[in-house]
Amino acid sequence: MISYLVLVNYPHARIAQTQTGLGEEKVPSCDQERQSALEEARQNPREAIFIPDCGSAGLYKPVQCHQSTGYCWCVLVDTGRPIPGTSTRYQIPECDNNARSRVSDTEDPFQGRELTGCPEGKKGEFITSLLDALTTDMVQAINSPAPSGGGRFVEPDPNHTLEERVVHWYFAQLDNNGSQDINKKELKPLKRYLKKKAKPKKCARRFTDYCDLNRDKAISLAELKGCLGVSKENASSSSANQGTRQGTNLFSKAA
Repeated sequence: MISYLVLVNYPHARIAQTQTGLGEEKVPSCDQERQSALEEARQNPREAIFIPDCGSAGLYKPVQCHQSTGYCWCVLVDTGRPIPGTSTRYQIPECDNNARSRVSDTEDPFQGRELTGCPEGKKGEFITSLLDALTTDMVQAINSPAPSGGGRFVEPDPNHTLEERVVHWYFAQLDNNGSQDINKKELKPLKRYLKKKAKPKKCARRFTDYCDLNRDKAISLAELKGCLGVSKENASSSSANQGTRQGTNLFSKAA
């Protein structure tokens, strides 16, 4: 097994890591990286230069291999960044073809994404029951004169739908260190909540894995919104349905 630190010593894997560290700089496409690597290989034929394999639209293929060493590993297809713990030698690892570092504003990467262990057709029911429970808890917490547990309240954006406010509120409760990611330790309350509140319970077992789109062992706000199906396009109609189902008056103070 080769470590992630070793992998990023390959020149072009290191470039991808550096330029995605803060998520602010533009990441070169795979085609650009490949051309740069090929040119470097021509100039330095004796060096074992890693040359990435590219898919369509400037994306990386989910499996990358270094021919000189025999190692292969999984990457995030939009940045080429190696996924820790996936490297193998002299065999091809099983990789997620859709692993990305960020959730696109124009695509829904959770559309058709399988929730492991969840009976067929039950994923939507599970997510709806989870949102119902979270909405009720948020309304009760906001209306409580003395919130318990030291939870933090986020000033709601007037442009947000009810469901978006719910996700922002709950994310703030879980993100204790303010890192903008729910790490492994911070995920424990969510896992307990899933088992207690959402049905069917079989769908709760792997839900955090389902939400962790880029497999970095943490859940961002965008990932939580995505796995709960909350977006500008569909949340308004969903919220309307929930208001009818649970009672519009319940949400009047939250809105």
